[in-house]
Amino acid sequence: MGNIKSVTEIGKFQTYDLEVDHIDHQFYLSNGMLTSNSHSILYSMSSYKTAYLKGHFPVEFLLANLMAEIKSNSPDAASNIEKIKKELRKHKVKIVPPDINYSKLTYSISDGNKLMTGLDALKFVGDDAIKEIIEKRPFKSFFDFMARIDSKKVRANSIQALAAAGAMDSFKIPRKLIFLYISDYRKKLQVWKKKHDHAKEEFLYPWPPDTDWSISELYALENFYLGESFVCKPAEAYGKFFKDSHVTIYEVRKEPDKTKVRPVKAIVRDYFEFKVKKETSKYYGQPMVKAIIEDKNGDQCSCTIFPDRWKIVQDRIKEVNSKAEFDSGIGLSFSGSTNNYENNIGIILDDVYTVATIPALPADLKAKKVNLKEAKSKEKLGILSTTDYADLTLEERLEEMLYDEGLIDLDEDPDDD
Repeated sequence: MGNIKSVTEIGKFQTYDLEVDHIDHQFYLSNGMLTSNSHSILYSMSSYKTAYLKGHFPVEFLLANLMAEIKSNSPDAASNIEKIKKELRKHKVKIVPPDINYSKLTYSISDGNKLMTGLDALKFVGDDAIKEIIEKRPFKSFFDFMARIDSKKVRANSIQALAAAGAMDSFKIPRKLIFLYISDYRKKLQVWKKKHDHAKEEFLYPWPPDTDWSISELYALENFYLGESFVCKPAEAYGKFFKDSHVTIYEVRKEPDKTKVRPVKAIVRDYFEFKVKKETSKYYGQPMVKAIIEDKNGDQCSCTIFPDRWKIVQDRIKEVNSKAEFDSGIGLSFSGSTNNYENNIGIILDDVYTVATIPALPADLKAKKVNLKEAKSKEKLGILSTTDYADLTLEERLEEMLYDEGLIDLDEDPDDD
């Protein structure tokens, strides 16, 4: 397959569709020209329809493309998703976080100008879990959710993802507590349900008096499970990194081509590394990077890092943190020059001043449990009274005792075989 080197207009002439017995569906004439009229007609029709839909139904068009990209395995999918969301925001569409009672399977428009994040955008929340949630909702409380949901379909790790992404914020329980104590909650609830009717009585779990994770940790968790964050803007999540004076991308766009700008502070949202293929280039065969960066206000632009600068960036990151690597989410403070390419202003990186590592996930995400024997009054808390224990089988009582004493492991999910 060849590459198109140039296109020259020669006027209007009659063309013909050639049917050629050839292994390639495209055929090259003796003069090197490519002929495939049937393709060109269909492409022009598709282009016309696409342009019409985008012009007359822009939000619906972008939403359809967004759903297609989410299901795509293309290496460009993440970048394309960011571009589509950016364009949606230009149409005054507000993207809102997932909600256990309102989110559909995938992204959906609500109230005319809100894009509700779909449940399938979350890691570890599969189709069976989503179907179960949608069929059983609405849920009045976390207890109502846990009592009615099928634990074989909605596993503990799915509930952790929902909590970490903010989809359960309406239950008014700190995300941290749901995440860490979900397996323990489910186990104790199952014991309680053996002698109680959840439709008439309420299970009261003795949540520990603990605060939620920090804003930076919540930001990191949302990015891990969703690929984006709603809890705060980057400026809050990256601590002091954005505090001092610097050039924003909005200000960069107002500058003429090849203008020196410094210091620019931004977060790497997406990037790809490749080797220079142009044989006449002094960088031929060397790796370089094309990145999408985002400033504290959410504005984005492209950033080009040529091979000689790429090595500087990597070395500077190692100086800050020997275990850190250049990746989506890392913050850069740098100087560069504006680069106008096809009427889009980007930046060619020149030098790196400082680096902000990616906000870290909470250090301790290991499942925890509440020891009922330490509760002041089991009857008052409404968990397991002595009568509850008496009604259990010997095997169940022994298991509960060993579990509370920490002599048996906390299962990932009590229903798992």
